Amino acid sequence: MRWLGIVTVILLASACDNKQEGASGTSGAASASAAAREGGAAPVASPSDEAGPKPQAIPLPERPIPRPQTMVGSGMSIEVQQKAIAYMIAMRAPHPDDVAADPVYASDLATRLKPIVLSMDSGADRRLNRVEIVADGRQIDLLMAGGCDDKTPQRAVTSRAGVSLATLVSHGVLVLRCNDARVQCLQSTRDPEDVLCTTAPRHK
Repeated sequence: MRWLGIVTVILLASACDNKQEGASGTSGAASASAAAREGGAAPVASPSDEAGPKPQAIPLPERPIPRPQTMVGSGMSIEVQQKAIAYMIAMRAPHPDDVAADPVYASDLATRLKPIVLSMDSGADRRLNRVEIVADGRQIDLLMAGGCDDKTPQRAVTSRAGVSLATLVSHGVLVLRCNDARVQCLQSTRDPEDVLCTTAPRHK
């Protein structure tokens, strides 16, 4: 019986030692894992995590007339006229992803465009001819006595001045507008196919 008791004590002591070693091993592994985490093996954030969500472009309101039509005439309904006004305002409004307006660039471009617009003017009263900058360069107005149509803004800037619409967008110019004694036409620089004209006679 004495031997049986001694063997029992030895087995219990051995079991306790094994448990302590196991606990120690687990603790050591946890410590090693923690050390690895603290020692420079930290996870690296991906560029997409740091960049965050990109700003979303603001959608334009409903177009008053379907493409490829460009002219909103004075005989159209009041609803269509109001939609045209809202649409033209939205064409010039900056989006979150647009660059800031560049008035210096707009001023230099206006100087280049003055003789071009004068040469394209088919009207008699040349006192109406000038180029103006609107909203620090968000819009450039080509004011004429005659000759404004849906092709005039892009013809003056792209064909005659050799400046692409994409270049204008990169400098914050969002709209080119011509206006003569009968009509006005707005050309979006973001979308080369987006042109809208209305009857808008001017006298000064």
